[in-house]
This record gives sequence, C-alpha cells and structure tokens, in this order.
Amino acid sequence: MKILLLKPRWFVHGGQYRYLERVRFTPLSLGILAALSEGHDVRIVDGDWERIPMEENFDLVGITATTFTSERAFTLAGGFKNRGSKVVLGGVHPSIMPAECLKHADAVVVGEAEYIWKDILRDAERNSLKRVYSADRVTDMNDVPMPRRDLLGEESWFTCVQATRGCPNSCRYCYLPSVPWRSFRKRAIELIQEEVQQLEQNLMFFVDDNLFADRDYAMNVFRGIAPYRKTWAIQAPTTIGDDTDLLDTMAEAGCFNIQVGFQSVNRKALNEAFVGHNTVEKYRDLVERAHRRKIFVTGFFIFGFDSDGLDSFDYTVDMIKEIDLDDANLYILTPYPGTPIYAQFEKEGRLLSGKKRSDFGWAHAVFRPLQMTPEELENGVQHTYDRLYPHFKRRLPGALLTHWRLLLRNRYLLKVLVSGTVRQARIRDASDV
Repeated sequence: MKILLLKPRWFVHGGQYRYLERVRFTPLSLGILAALSEGHDVRIVDGDWERIPMEENFDLVGITATTFTSERAFTLAGGFKNRGSKVVLGGVHPSIMPAECLKHADAVVVGEAEYIWKDILRDAERNSLKRVYSADRVTDMNDVPMPRRDLLGEESWFTCVQATRGCPNSCRYCYLPSVPWRSFRKRAIELIQEEVQQLEQNLMFFVDDNLFADRDYAMNVFRGIAPYRKTWAIQAPTTIGDDTDLLDTMAEAGCFNIQVGFQSVNRKALNEAFVGHNTVEKYRDLVERAHRRKIFVTGFFIFGFDSDGLDSFDYTVDMIKEIDLDDANLYILTPYPGTPIYAQFEKEGRLLSGKKRSDFGWAHAVFRPLQMTPEELENGVQHTYDRLYPHFKRRLPGALLTHWRLLLRNRYLLKVLVSGTVRQARIRDASDV
C-alpha cells in the first residue's frame, strides 16, 4: 500500500515558542509507525515544515491529532477521504474523544499503536477496517522499534529521542491522566545507547514526559549516553534541585538545558492543580545549582487557576527575576475536552462559547477564571511577557559568555538563542498559518 503518515500543523508563529521558530521537532510516533510498516511505501509529512500533498492518492492516511489541531485534522481527513483514501486518526485527541473523531475517519486508534498497527495495515489491505482499534495492554518500551529517521526529514544539527513514556503524577491541567498510556515505563539502557550512538546529530532533546520518575534509572540513562558526547535538553521536575549527584551526572553527560515545570509561584494554585511536589521556596536553589553546572533553565508557568488573582502576574515576574531564570514560557490554563477539568468547568458553566479548537493551545482563555475576566487573563499573560522581554535581553550577553564553549561547538544553537531572545512573544497576534 501507499501510506501517508501526517502531523497537521500545530506550531503557532509569533507566540510563546519563540525559540522554536528555528527548531524542528520531528514526530517520532510517525517514524515508529513507519518502522512497523515493512513492505509498504511510506511517506511522513510534518505540516509545520512541509506542504501537505492533498492532490496525491494514498491507500491509507494516518493522522495524529491533538485537541488544538483536531479541526485541521478533520479537514485533512475529509479531503483525503474524498480522494478515496482510508483515513485513521490517532494521538491524544482521538484517544480522549474517539466518538467525535469517528465522524471524520474510517477508524480511530485509542491509546498506543505499536501492538495494533500491523492489524490496521492488514485490515486496510482487505478493505475491512474496524471502527476502533485499542491495544489490550500498554506498550513495552523494549518493543518499540527505532523510528525511520530517514523519513522524518530531521535537521542536521538537532534530533529527538525517547527513553520513557508516561508519568506517575496527576496534575489537573495535564492530559496524561486521561489517556491509556499514562503508566510510567522504561526502555532498556542498552537500546537507548544503541540509538544515541547511531545519531548523526550532536544536539538532541528527550521528549519524555518525566524521565525522572525513576531516579536510579535516570542516572543510568545519563551515565550510559555520556561516552557519546552529545549535547542535550530535557523536561525536568523541580525536585531534581534537591539531588546534586543527579545534577552532576546530567552535566557530565552533556545536559545544557532543563525545561522545568514550576507551574506557579502561588502555593494555593499548586495545591489546587495537584502539583504538591513543587515547593516555591526551593525554586531559587534549583536554578542556582543548575547554573553552577552551566545548565540553562527554562521555566514553565500557568495562569488562570481559581486561586490566581490579578496580582499573580506581578508575583511571577518578580520571582522569575529573583531566581534568575534564563527564559520563561507562559501559558493560560487550558482544559482539554474529555478531561476532568473540562467536565468541571462545563458543569460550572464556565466554558466560553464560540471557541475554536485551535484556541485550546494554551495561548487563549477558553473559560471564565474565578478572579478575573478572560480578557484580563489573556492581557495579563501578554503584559507579563512584555515586562520580561527587556530582562531576558539584558541577560543574554552574560549567558552567551558563560556558555561560549558550548555555543562554539553548536553554532546553530547560538542562532536559536539569540533570535529567540530578541523576538518578543505576541500571543495576541500569534498565527497558526
């Protein structure tokens, strides 16, 4: 069969992801499906970077969708169905909202696809697709093949890898507690080493939701990849600040950036969001200890919790400056349809009518906060970005000087850091086209 595996455009230009305008995060999940499609003619298209071949004929089209790309995914599915293609939808949104997605596709994958993809291929060849495919167990990470990187169109300097899936936490703003693959699982260290050793790129990003859920395993991963002298970034919890041995091991293994979910400087908001593992009083220590090891720290913050007042923006600006973060990404609390927090807001009559699914990308208010208006929430986040912009620009020369050895080895990373810092985030004017 001629197969197209497609990721619709999700990147919002001009928004909070200003550093990523020059960085290509390839869809590893589609590369894995391609590796499981032996004997078929497979093509992967990333809608953020490539033109979608709507005029071509494919026997099977697989589309991965999130909530904020779902409407675009439905439009693409309809276009390919009109050309006679069989269309399968998978990913976060179809796993949470399968009935909705079935209105637009021949079949829907609920959960992970590794154990059912070959069944889908067989049924598609026989013209006997089922409506819903769901594996009877979560995927063992050792059964996941290496992705077909030759089809992913990866950049010459940057790539993504994955060691674990799932997360044991139950943060209320996160979709993970609502999907079948939430349980934490680990890949054998030897398999990670084999994949990292084969990578041509020097700089990589771990796409894991929470690789640190098993501290000893994380240590072994970092020790295992250290000999390959890669430079890498990773999402990390605030709790790693208490573990200097872990931070030392990360730095020695090539970690240059940790992206930390501080989420809030409001202790009530942290409790409300079930993020009890975050301790505001320890934020500064984490950043200081990372900087001591020449690790950049990017902070993530969410606004709009019920205990957030208009003063939460000022508190956050003050805290970001006080703890000396290298950068901050600011988000508006966004309830994904099909999750408990969405059900709560719906029951309370707080969801805003007329919102498009593309508004569910963490840059728009799609509900009524308790202590401010939706407009005040959006304006507060924008104003916070505006106030932080000159602060991060002033920090840039010192940061570049501190990390000159790293940047000398990774010239394109230097361009990313400079271009991202000098561009202001304009979430009001952000465009997904």
